[in-house]
Amino acid sequence: MTEVASAKPAREVVEQESRDLAGPRTIVYRDPADVRTIFQLLTALMVVLCLFVLSAAGNAWQYWRRPDRIVVDRSNGRVLMINDRQFGETEAVKMTPDHPGDEDKKYLVGEFVKLLYAVNPATRATDVKSALEMMVPQSAAKFASYLKEQHILERQRAESWQAVWTPQDVTIDKIDPYTLRVIGKQQISKLANNASMQEAKQLQLTVKLAADPAGRSDANRRSGFLIAAIDYKELNQ
Repeated sequence: MTEVASAKPAREVVEQESRDLAGPRTIVYRDPADVRTIFQLLTALMVVLCLFVLSAAGNAWQYWRRPDRIVVDRSNGRVLMINDRQFGETEAVKMTPDHPGDEDKKYLVGEFVKLLYAVNPATRATDVKSALEMMVPQSAAKFASYLKEQHILERQRAESWQAVWTPQDVTIDKIDPYTLRVIGKQQISKLANNASMQEAKQLQLTVKLAADPAGRSDANRRSGFLIAAIDYKELNQ
């Protein structure tokens, strides 16, 4: 009984000493003006963010929307079309739906063949790049691999090729309107074994076209078609 009674006061002394060491509790309050300032800044940030989103959406709409199209007959000043609304026709101008036709096919093929067979050393890399852009992507990749594997461009550069291409005939296949045949002459000047040489080739090219899903564009020379495949053979002169 004496030992239990003496232990209790010792425990109370320890607890009292712990409370004395801990000191008084401190309670921190945020200044109400500080809280109001934080909420005001957060509100301003949300307003700015909303304005930024609206501005981005407006810029995107301005970029992607179709441009205004106004067609005016300059001979008499009459307006024939505003956007998609037609206002008749005149003796000089008639509005019709855009359907790429045979002349567009011939023009595209003529430009494509010229880029390949009219060799100018100063613009050769640019010409080949433009020709590849006029092709269907899968066909362009295959054709670029063919040029690389056969070392065609390297050989032309090493031999200082210069060539003039003269088209002689361009026809559209009667059975397949997307197949064109081109006959032309390539006059080549080059260096071989440090000697200047002249070479003439008459080629027959078979070019297969495909409609461009993007319609008329700068890449396809505003023709609405792409080159799907090309094959050639040299004719006996």
